[in-house]
Amino acid sequence: MRGGGRRRDQFAALPDELLKHVLSYLPSRKAVKLSLLSRRWRHLWRSTPAVSVDGKGEGVLLFVNTLLVNREAPLLRSFDIDVDLVVPRALPGSPYNNPEFYDREYLRGEVDPHVDMWVRHALSSKCRSPSLLVRLEDELAPWLPRSPLAFASPNLTTLHLDAVHLVDGLLDFSCCPALLRLALVRCYLEGEALVSPSLAHLAIVDCHTESGADFEVPDEEMYIEISTPKLRFLEISENYDRGQLLHALVDGGERPVCG
Repeated sequence: MRGGGRRRDQFAALPDELLKHVLSYLPSRKAVKLSLLSRRWRHLWRSTPAVSVDGKGEGVLLFVNTLLVNREAPLLRSFDIDVDLVVPRALPGSPYNNPEFYDREYLRGEVDPHVDMWVRHALSSKCRSPSLLVRLEDELAPWLPRSPLAFASPNLTTLHLDAVHLVDGLLDFSCCPALLRLALVRCYLEGEALVSPSLAHLAIVDCHTESGADFEVPDEEMYIEISTPKLRFLEISENYDRGQLLHALVDGGERPVCG
């Protein structure tokens, strides 16, 4: 008992800023639960500079919405969401209600629009998160952001998107002038070019395009222009014809290191 008391005293001696830093490396649910260990810790989770959540269904919706409403930290270091939130495609205002998507029968649904709200929160002028990770469970129900400027931010330096549908303007990252690292995994890319004036590191992994729209069959060869004059590292894997992409890079005068 005496030994346990000494350990508690040692934790009590740590400054709040250090405790918040430690909590920021834990999943947000665990950070909230740890606040129950001590009266002094009760509100520390509100000021941690990171959000990291995962889960599915109404439970994760309620948790994340409550978390964001009650956060007090003015800035975020990172914002990571790894969720399974597929809903019917008939939601009012759904991008998939547009006639151009009527023939996309291979899409099984869409991601709950709360995800759009969470991303806006992370990139807002209040939070200014430089790192954003959005990972969805089902690539057959990719997240199609409702705004063409969904990722617009002067502060974003690292972006990881998994199972996201990027259409036309969403492939233009000029609205992210500080973006250095971009990873696209299991994404559906629909547009002529991926554009970024600042990007240094690009990974395209197991993505799909209009020419290979059915996720359950191999992609056909496709062509997409990459306009990234500062690119230094490029990874292409799975469904891409590397020769075509590199041809686009050479034509653009870019000389990345390819992985």
